[in-house]
Amino acid sequence: MAATQGVEDLGQDRAHTARVHNYLLGGSTHYRVDRAAGDAALEAVPSTALTARAGHTYARHVARHLTDLGVRQFLDLGVGLPVQPYLHETVQAGASGTRTLYIDTDPIVLAYADALLTGSRTGRSECLEADVRDPGALLTAVQQHDCIDLDRPVALFVHGLLDLLADDEDPHGIVQTLLQGLAPGSYLSLTHHAADIAPGTAAALVSAYQEHGIAFRPRTREQVEPFLAGLDLTGPGLTTALRWRAGPHRAPVWLTGQQAPVYAGTGRTR
Repeated sequence: MAATQGVEDLGQDRAHTARVHNYLLGGSTHYRVDRAAGDAALEAVPSTALTARAGHTYARHVARHLTDLGVRQFLDLGVGLPVQPYLHETVQAGASGTRTLYIDTDPIVLAYADALLTGSRTGRSECLEADVRDPGALLTAVQQHDCIDLDRPVALFVHGLLDLLADDEDPHGIVQTLLQGLAPGSYLSLTHHAADIAPGTAAALVSAYQEHGIAFRPRTREQVEPFLAGLDLTGPGLTTALRWRAGPHRAPVWLTGQQAPVYAGTGRTR
C-alpha cells in the first residue's frame, strides 16, 4: 500500500538493517519482513544473534571504560534501534552530567528515537538527523546543536555502521574527516564484521542479506586497521568483540572470534 500523502514512507514493506538488528538482539521494534531477513541470516549462520549480542556487550564495556577515563561526551553514529541498556543509560550510570548525542538519517529510527533515547536528571541525551556519508555537514550539524561541545574530547561510536558502507562511499575517508573535527584526546570506538576470521560464514551472511535487499560489506583485518591508524589504541587494541576487555580483565579463553566474527577496537586521538 502506498504511503499516505504527507506521511513519510517508513519502509515497512522491506527489510531494514536497524529493525533486523533489533530482532537479532531480542527487541520488539521490527516487522514480519525484518524477521524474515533475520531468520534467513540465522539459517545461513546460526551464530548471527550471538554476533549481534557480542557487539552490544562490547559497546557497554567500552562505554564504561571511557567513562572511567573521564570522557563525558558521547557521539553515537547510526544508532539504529538499540535495546536496553542504551548507551546514555550506561554512561550516565557511571558519571553524572554525561551527554550523549545519537545521530541517524533514517526516518524509521528518528520516528522511535525521541521516545526511546531520552536522558535523565543525571545527564543529557538527544537525537539529531544527519548523514554520515556527508561527514562535514554532520560535524557542522553537531556544532550547531548545543548538546556536544566539539572543543572538548568526545567518544565517537561507529558500531555496526561501517560494514553497511560500500568501498566507493569511502568509509575510511569518512572516519578520518570525523576525527579531524574532534578535539585532541577524543576516542574512536568501532565494530566491523570480519571477512577473514570465518570467510565461509561471512559469504553466507552477505548472500542471506542480499536476498532481502540489504547491502552488507564485511572487511578483513587489514582493511579494518586503517580506521584506527594514527590513534593510540586502548585496551587490547583491535580484537574481536567477544574478547575485548579493558584493564586487568580478560575474556574467558573459550570465547573465540569464530563464534562471533566481528572486530572491535578503540583508539585515542593525539
